[in-house]
Amino acid sequence: MKKCILSLLSLVVFNCQTEKKKDEFIWGVSSAAYQVEGAWRADGKGSSVWDYLTNEREITKPFIGELQTGNTSINMYDREQYLQDIKLLKKLGVNTYRFSISWPRIIPYGKGEINEKGIAHYAQLIDDLKSNGIEPFITMYHFDLPKALADEGGWSNPESVTWFKNYAAVIFENFGKKVNHFITFNEIFMEHFFIDMMTDSIVPGESIHARYAKQFPKLHHQLLASAAAIKLYRDMQLSGKIGITFNMSPCLPAHPENPNDVLAAKVEDKLLNRFVLDPLYKGAYPKEALDSLSKYNPSFSPNDSALNFITSHKPDFLGINFYAPALVQYNPASAMRCDSGYNPDLVKSANGSVRPDQLYALLIRLKNEYGNPLIYITENGSSFGEEDTVLADGSIRDLHRVSYIQRHVTAALRAKHEGVNLKGYFVWSGWDNFEWIFGYTRRFGIIHVDFANQKRIPKQSFFAYQKIIMNNKNP
Repeated sequence: MKKCILSLLSLVVFNCQTEKKKDEFIWGVSSAAYQVEGAWRADGKGSSVWDYLTNEREITKPFIGELQTGNTSINMYDREQYLQDIKLLKKLGVNTYRFSISWPRIIPYGKGEINEKGIAHYAQLIDDLKSNGIEPFITMYHFDLPKALADEGGWSNPESVTWFKNYAAVIFENFGKKVNHFITFNEIFMEHFFIDMMTDSIVPGESIHARYAKQFPKLHHQLLASAAAIKLYRDMQLSGKIGITFNMSPCLPAHPENPNDVLAAKVEDKLLNRFVLDPLYKGAYPKEALDSLSKYNPSFSPNDSALNFITSHKPDFLGINFYAPALVQYNPASAMRCDSGYNPDLVKSANGSVRPDQLYALLIRLKNEYGNPLIYITENGSSFGEEDTVLADGSIRDLHRVSYIQRHVTAALRAKHEGVNLKGYFVWSGWDNFEWIFGYTRRFGIIHVDFANQKRIPKQSFFAYQKIIMNNKNP
């Protein structure tokens, strides 16, 4: 009897510890497969749209900055290299690492035959992280569409919903019981603009709003694909959480005293924020934006059943990528009479005006207007250019990034203490890496990477973030 009681008590203690660990606040760093892995032709990997765009120069525009590719990047497909990087993550003190899986590594042509070497790579990475006390947080899609699917119309093709669902099934079957957090999509609008900028698909003089309108079917199909994957995850009765990540930019009038700027900011908010949030949480796209842009894409008319499907399969959590607000100015020549991008800061971040108060405001808005969803800040970071230079003593004193991270964490935790359902924070990024249209010309990492020899140097921001984590284990 005594042994039974002791066994029961041990089980209760174990379950309490497990529940506590599951509810532990997440501190992490984020990365994306194409930006860090390299090994673009290794182990049967298929070609992604980014492999194609960065290597087939005769049909693309050059990168902004320099002609560069992710063919090698920071070599994190190599296990010997990533094990050294995991040691740095342990030193940093994070309990989670957010990374993405490359679809063409798993299914080289996007559908059909599965690449077992790709499965084995990510299975090993997951095991290596967990054996070091770091939980994997997986993004299933971070811009690297298989080239073969792009040739069939990519996200413009309604079949893309089925393609993604079938890919999701492979991910869940192989990793669903080993990983507690999945993100279906990262920033569903942004990849299409990056690709527009690299190709000849932008019409001279075309407004950004006309470009938005052309992307609507792609965005809609990605929201449907996300909902299909979420439904599948629940049908498989997997016990973790599945969500989606959006890039959010609070829209402020560049000049608050100008009523035209005030009105323009409200319009821009419908395009940048409400166009992805409202279908999930309110069952409809913002009518004013949809009506105003219909002349650019009259064929886009989402039916009620599709919208009901999206709303019926809400994510378990919302990932928020926040870098800066959009400071909006009235522009009568623009399709919707507004332009964003104004930045009055003396020291300029690569992403726009540094306003941690707007991260706080965004989180409070999500609480008040969208039902207080469970939130992870899945990306937050900055690049300030020259401060990422290695000094004579071998150090990198990125004081602006230090301040940026400290102030944004303070703003986020303030919102949490005021009732926002915030469960985690990730810095973008752990390492300097390939920054899409900017190649290697902009550095966002808290770990410096010498791209010539792969040497890593923790920056001052690394140690500042380490201290934040140590002081806020259970904020």
